[in-house]
Amino acid sequence: MTSTAQPDVPSIDRQHLLVIGAGPGLGAAIARRFAKGGYRVTLLARDVRRLNDLARDLHTTGAIVGTVAADASDPENFRATLGSVYAASGAPGLMVYNAVLPAPDTLLESDIAHLQQAYDVDVISAIVAARVAAQAMRTAGGGTILFTGGGFADRPVPSMATVSLGKAALRSAATMLGDELAPHAVRVASITVAGVIAEDTPFSPARIADAYWRIARSEGTWQTEFRFEGT
Repeated sequence: MTSTAQPDVPSIDRQHLLVIGAGPGLGAAIARRFAKGGYRVTLLARDVRRLNDLARDLHTTGAIVGTVAADASDPENFRATLGSVYAASGAPGLMVYNAVLPAPDTLLESDIAHLQQAYDVDVISAIVAARVAAQAMRTAGGGTILFTGGGFADRPVPSMATVSLGKAALRSAATMLGDELAPHAVRVASITVAGVIAEDTPFSPARIADAYWRIARSEGTWQTEFRFEGT
């Protein structure tokens, strides 16, 4: 009798969160909220010192935390790094893309290199991340991908030109990816944060992170855009 070897199926852990753009604000708050809920957390950012600081903070709570250094302004190397994350056993079943280049700029005055770099961080690497994660998720039978959107997609601001363009494009990307991946049980959505993120306000990172928790854990009808209005 002969046997046919079966291809390896990626191992996805639905209780494993990957936060891309794990900075000191919303990214850190999302990581803390899911760690509190029992999730294993992988933090990804380009600033190694901040990654290590946040990981140490989460370790004190008993969370299982890993770190990955990668730069979303370099999509090819970024893709390779994510490929390694998703090739490992127990890869993240939930991915949050929270990276953004938030520098003030204008369309008339910003140089081409800056415009390209901002679009790479805000949009291209978000799509790259979704492609890598989705390949593993749909083979494993499902998963969730969330993009941090923003109110600049609703009301573009000339002095925040690249962020305004990026958030509008990210919303469209989430809609298209969500429609394409829904038949594979992979849920994709953007979360439009319709206000300025700041502590001690209705748009505090902790309050927004609670919304991410509710959305990711929901079992009802899915949609490709959710909104956080500060309530």
